[in-house]
Amino acid sequence: MASIAQFGVLDRQTTNRERWTTFAALFLFGFTASCNLFKASPTLSYIGADLGLDAGGLGLIMTFYSICALIMAYPGALIMRKVGVKAMVVASCAIMVLGTAVSALSTGSGMFLFGRAVEGVAYGLICVCGPNILPRLFPRKQMGIAVGVWSQWIPCGTIIAFFLAPMIFDATGDWRGVWYVSLALGVLALVLLIALVKMPKVNENEIVDGNADVVVKHGKQFFGSALAVCIVFMFWCYLYLVNINGMYPTFLQDVKGMSVFDSSMLPNWLAIITIPVGIFAGVISGRFPIRKWTLVIAYVVVGAIFFFLAFTPGTDASSSWAFCVIMGLCASFVPTYTRGIVPVFCTNSFKCDMALGTMAFVTGLAQVAAVVASMSVASIGWFANAQYVCAPLALVAAFCVLVLVKDDRKVVALRAEEDRLNLIEAGVAVDPEPASGRVPAPASAPDGAVASKA
Repeated sequence: MASIAQFGVLDRQTTNRERWTTFAALFLFGFTASCNLFKASPTLSYIGADLGLDAGGLGLIMTFYSICALIMAYPGALIMRKVGVKAMVVASCAIMVLGTAVSALSTGSGMFLFGRAVEGVAYGLICVCGPNILPRLFPRKQMGIAVGVWSQWIPCGTIIAFFLAPMIFDATGDWRGVWYVSLALGVLALVLLIALVKMPKVNENEIVDGNADVVVKHGKQFFGSALAVCIVFMFWCYLYLVNINGMYPTFLQDVKGMSVFDSSMLPNWLAIITIPVGIFAGVISGRFPIRKWTLVIAYVVVGAIFFFLAFTPGTDASSSWAFCVIMGLCASFVPTYTRGIVPVFCTNSFKCDMALGTMAFVTGLAQVAAVVASMSVASIGWFANAQYVCAPLALVAAFCVLVLVKDDRKVVALRAEEDRLNLIEAGVAVDPEPASGRVPAPASAPDGAVASKA
């Protein structure tokens, strides 16, 4: 197991170029997995007709994918700690390729759904492993931009799926053409993972300021805050992935009278807005510790636009356009700042892994809960579901972050002081104001647990 864990690990720290080429390979894998999630949506009816799936069976195409992702969240985090980063991502991508191939070659619904489940396993693994790799690969000063770019893997996959799947289907006349293209993407991602992924000799979150000679003495761990902000992310996933990505095109067709193409393109603009603004959000979070308060404001805004704009009655689509623009801005900040705040709260890699594993778990849980959203709409209608279910959920999320999550501005200041004292103790820096009896780094966690080295 130890030899497997050393696969792709250098005998030195990675250069900046090696970090970003590793990141590029990981990102291609991530957005291919995301594309695989949504690629079925534009061609569901044709898949059902070809494989003999009724309406209930069509729902299983998405559900199988999400359930497997849910199951793999915590095991994925623990397995990666044992087998290492490169072995984990290469194996995960190989699993994805296998699942895509099985579905593409299937002649019956059972084999097709089995392939979707296998694809879902890989999706669940990259959901948890991707964010967990970043603190190991990048020093803290680069985490803002790294998390900002990484958080666009689902928007990128969504855009690729909704733009390319209809075009490929029109060109080939067969839903399998979509699967063959995604299979090629998966194979390319696998080759690049094998060729490009390199990890540093010592994980960046275990050293101070990129100096491999100064090992972190873990100070206070705010695991409660990290866990809270990740659990609250479930509300975001339910609102965005289920009610928007999953159901908004149907609403636009049924209520606003849009065509199938137009109803798919409008939510795509939401994702297009998210990508550049999300990267910008990551950059500024590396300079200004504003994650907590931005999350609170974003959740309040989401509640307001679900109440007033999202699912309005009548054929006028201006409210839907306004909703997608504002929601796109909120989507730029919520995933980026949720992922980005966790490594600040937990420098201990095990606690960081478990918190981010929880984030992956609740992502899958929210997607599995899609049936609840469908039942709500069927029972009370689009508008009432938005006003009396979705909007209150967003406000509950804002309240939970406000009350349960520590201000990252204070934690960033604490981390800077811990780093300074660690550097002084290692003899790398000189204390300008030496004080007798000063303890280099506090070891007790506010949650009542003693911080330990991962």
